[in-house]
Parts: sequence; structure tokens; C-alpha cells
Amino acid sequence: MLLGPLRNDVRLALVGQEMHFERLSLQVPEQAHEDLVSFYRANLATGENGDLRIGVTALSFEAVAGSPFYHLAFLVPGDRFDAALAWAQTRLPLLPDPGSGQVAFEFENWNARAFYFHDAASNIVELIAHAGVGENHESGPFNPSELLGLSEIGLVGNAAEIAAGLEEMGLPLWAGAPSQGQLAFLGERAQTVIVTEPARGWLPTGRPAEAHPVGVTIVGKPAAEITLGAHRIRCVPTAT
Repeated sequence: MLLGPLRNDVRLALVGQEMHFERLSLQVPEQAHEDLVSFYRANLATGENGDLRIGVTALSFEAVAGSPFYHLAFLVPGDRFDAALAWAQTRLPLLPDPGSGQVAFEFENWNARAFYFHDAASNIVELIAHAGVGENHESGPFNPSELLGLSEIGLVGNAAEIAAGLEEMGLPLWAGAPSQGQLAFLGERAQTVIVTEPARGWLPTGRPAEAHPVGVTIVGKPAAEITLGAHRIRCVPTAT
């Protein structure tokens, strides 16, 4: 499927959010690198000449030995979840809730809905819609060019240390707690860094979290750069 160019209204849809993810760098098993890039280009991403982009977020994948994997989520316009789910059910093997067998997940406390799938490197990928965030008032079939950008990225390691470093960079803890067995959510609704200790299971498969390097650039916070365990976090102010 050939995706359309990144639309200006996709960029503008995040106006009102204090922060957004400008760039995400992940590691990928070297034997899966080509398939992973092809997967994103065919299903989710726009871009030409080597650029890989989903909404406002540029993606890059570093081929390495081993089997790194991650949890990450991309943001669906708040009023387009049903259309996105219908689109995904024809293209992607969605991951069900182990108890109910349902593929659509409701997060009532967040007023959000989501579904999950594996990408070509076995990362757990989520598409999530938060009511009232980035709504585009479109109708008809969903197109992946409507995706707004990265919504969540999981950082695995010493949760207390990582959370403290993020808070120093201006990303407040808004849900959960950085303690053993819990998830900590920092940033803001729909633009969230999820922090966890290794071995805690990710939804919906329960696969234990592992610490693998993440590089991320966040727009909308004071300029800063920090290494937190295996992760490199960079913040830049919003351009004026």
C-alpha cells in the first residue's frame, strides 16, 4: 500500500499537547532489519529516500547482534479508533486479550482505546486513541497517514533512577509509580514515556520486559540531554 505524504494537518493536530516525540531510535536484530523497515514502510510509515516517519516522529533502526525488543505505541486521532481497528483487522495479526479474546482494549481511566500487534522484529506495537486528542473529523476508511506520531515508548531498567532523571528534565509522573511490579507513566496523556523494571510483562502477551537501548528526542521541554541506563534522552524547546 502506497501511503500518502505527511499532511500539515497531521502535524498541527498535536497543537495543544505540551510535548511530542520528534525522533525515536531503536535497535533491531540484524537478521530482521530489512524486513522491519519494509514492514513499517508498507503498513504504517511515510517518507522517501531512507526517511521513515510516522506522523511527527522520525524512526531509525540500528541493526545489532542479539534479539532486542520493545513496547511502543503510535497515536490514532481520537475520533478514528473504530476506522483504524477495521483497517488493521484486514492487514495485521492483532494480539488478543488472553482472557476475553477481544482485540480492542479499553482504558477507562485514560478515556482511551487501543489494539496491539507484533512488527517484523517481534516488538509489541500498539495503536492507541485518546478521546479528544488529535481528532481530525475524517470519515470513511482509515489511512495510516492519519497517524499522529509516537504516543508511548517503554524504557526498561532501574525504574526509580530513570523516572527521577525524566522528572529532572521536566517530564512529570502522571500515573503509576517507579517501583517493583508497577509501571510509571511520565510526560503527559497521549505523549508518554513508560518506565518499568526488567521482567514485568507487557500487555497483552505478558512477555517480560528487557532493557535494550532507546534514543528519543522530545520537543516541548527545556534543552537537556541525559543518559539513563541504556537510554539516551534529548529534550528541545518548541520552535518559535
